[in-house]
Amino acid sequence: MFFVLLAILTGCQSTKPSVSLEENQIPVQNEVSENPNPEALKYFMNGQMLMNQGDFPMAIIEFQEALNLDPNVGTIYTSIAECYWNIGKPELSMKNLRIAISKDPNDEEALKMIADQLIVQKKYKDAIEPLNRLKEINPEETRYIIALAELKKVDRDYSSAMNLYLEAYKIEPSRLELLETAGRYALQLTNKDRASSIFKDLSIKDPAQSNYLNIYLELALQIKKFEEAISHIQELNKKLGSSNDREAKLGILFYESGQLEKGIQILQDLLDRSKLPPQYVFSLFEIYFDNNQNIKAGNIGDKMITDFPEDWRGYYSRALAYMDENNFDSAVAILDPVSKTFSNIFSIQYMLGLNYAKLKKNEEALDFYNSALAIQPQSLSVLHSLAILYDEIGEWIKSDKIYNQLIQADSSDAQAFNNYAYSLVERNEKLNKALAYAKKAIKLDPNNPSYLDTIGWVYYKLNDLKKAKKYIEQSISIQGDNAVVLEHLGDVLMKTNDWTNASVYYKKAYEFDKENIRLRKKAYPE
Repeated sequence: MFFVLLAILTGCQSTKPSVSLEENQIPVQNEVSENPNPEALKYFMNGQMLMNQGDFPMAIIEFQEALNLDPNVGTIYTSIAECYWNIGKPELSMKNLRIAISKDPNDEEALKMIADQLIVQKKYKDAIEPLNRLKEINPEETRYIIALAELKKVDRDYSSAMNLYLEAYKIEPSRLELLETAGRYALQLTNKDRASSIFKDLSIKDPAQSNYLNIYLELALQIKKFEEAISHIQELNKKLGSSNDREAKLGILFYESGQLEKGIQILQDLLDRSKLPPQYVFSLFEIYFDNNQNIKAGNIGDKMITDFPEDWRGYYSRALAYMDENNFDSAVAILDPVSKTFSNIFSIQYMLGLNYAKLKKNEEALDFYNSALAIQPQSLSVLHSLAILYDEIGEWIKSDKIYNQLIQADSSDAQAFNNYAYSLVERNEKLNKALAYAKKAIKLDPNNPSYLDTIGWVYYKLNDLKKAKKYIEQSISIQGDNAVVLEHLGDVLMKTNDWTNASVYYKKAYEFDKENIRLRKKAYPE
């Protein structure tokens, strides 16, 4: 009967405890007592027979006759309890189980049935007491420990659940699933050091299970135990022989530990002599891309497309390298033909939207932004991009709606406050509201050059030229190569009749944006 408890706790659809025990369960006590009353034993056996036949009401009558003759036998009460449970009378069942326990506090079968029934009734906290008692009676019985652990999990006490599974594992060290479960509870607790230790141990005990090593290495990277992880893989290679998978992991670890060249060399050598799994090829792309080695990154993207045409990351990698070079047409040429194939891949849809937006193909950009949003409806990146695009095409009702949505969802979204403020000031509308939002953005991120420019531009529109100059100059001091900000300072200086310095900043701005006719006229008036 006890195994129902574990089934319920792990999600099985059981409605009531099973009458008979599984083979590996502790057998039911069939003796009525050490010196049973012969007549009582006769009635008890008749009751057992009727119960096995499913005739629970008649079984109860026989058991009651046995009790009349021998009223101090707990086993009889336990049997009556089973019958009442099976005919849908849980209160009477529990009453008899309590009597059984009063007769024998160490009655395992009665305690198991109590725990089972409480679990079925979702009285999880109440079930802990009988389980603790069972654990005291039979401390080497791991079923009790596991059941307790699962109850702790229900109560979100993951620390106790973890420790109980570790306790069970010490008793049955051959059952690695117990150790794995403890590790997963450690992850739930975000106890990365403990989880790392557990999964490292698992990767040694069962090296064939690659997931153990993967989890350990991910944790080692997070807690920056690079040297330990490197040594661990090297030891595994000595013990098991080298493998491409572990060598690739080693390359990533060397890179993450700051040994850039060594990490790249290992991964590139592996790639040159064998066909690595796509995740490692993609890792090499990321390394090259993050280190501004765009040509190599692009080559890796090309190789991924050739070797793994079914993997979206190849197309994404190649397009990302193009986008970083402002080659938006080439990025679109890579992504658009596979957009339907990867219609459920957020990164593909969103990147297409970004590239079409850069090409001023607004309808296409909107289509792909919306496709991305359908995949991840709460994506802040897409919502911000949509709002900016609606701003650019003058659909301000839509952009305002998104900005308000973002602000209401997260009052710490500095970007939303800034972009909304900039949108209002560009429209020359609600300037006081724009100033309030610009101030909020600055408060949240005081050294952001874009936000400093925005508030400066608001002050410009409010004709507070002193403050306008102050904030825009701060923006330039942080990031001086922005044509828009340089032009803004030129406009401020021009309004203060400082034409000489205004011309200087207009010319600087034009150097960064030579396609801008408006800037050219400001920098070099006829």
